[in-house]
Amino acid sequence: MGYSISWVAVKEKAPEALLQELGLARSGVMADYGETPFSGRLLPSGWFLVVFNRCEHKFTAPKWLALLSGNCDLVAGSAEEHVMVSASEFWRKGRKIWRIEHDAQESIDHLSTSGALPDSYAAIQKQCAQEQEQAGGKNAEVDHFFDIPLLTAKIMVGFKHDDNELEDNSFEVFKVQASSSPTKPWWKLW
Repeated sequence: MGYSISWVAVKEKAPEALLQELGLARSGVMADYGETPFSGRLLPSGWFLVVFNRCEHKFTAPKWLALLSGNCDLVAGSAEEHVMVSASEFWRKGRKIWRIEHDAQESIDHLSTSGALPDSYAAIQKQCAQEQEQAGGKNAEVDHFFDIPLLTAKIMVGFKHDDNELEDNSFEVFKVQASSSPTKPWWKLW
């Protein structure tokens, strides 16, 4: 089994404000991330992280990222290990600054980038390309390019989905807030 998750992390925004914008509330229950639809925590780096148990969750769509980053810095990431697709992007005050994407379905060394990439990107890309070559290049059974977007985000935020640097069960489960609105909530399919 592999991960299929996405996440957003904000800095200079109160965690409660982000949760309210997402329509989420604290539950007081702790779990590992990825085990429930929504979980999160304050990272040692000072970024507040919310993890969605689904790759390319609707909250990681550009319209949501623009809204959520309206008054802060935001980093978003996604990882779909079943098909080896990963992405990360940085938004500031409602504008996308950069985006990095890898899709192994295109090719093992596929990278798509846009914007003003952070200084750390070049060294990460070079290191991962060297590791890929040492492992057998395009014929290798491993995909080091998959890590490029995720490592770039980790340098900023301090989180990568498959690193075990955080305590187990250190993520709080978030629940969908009950809506008093007569309109159908975003999460209700019927």
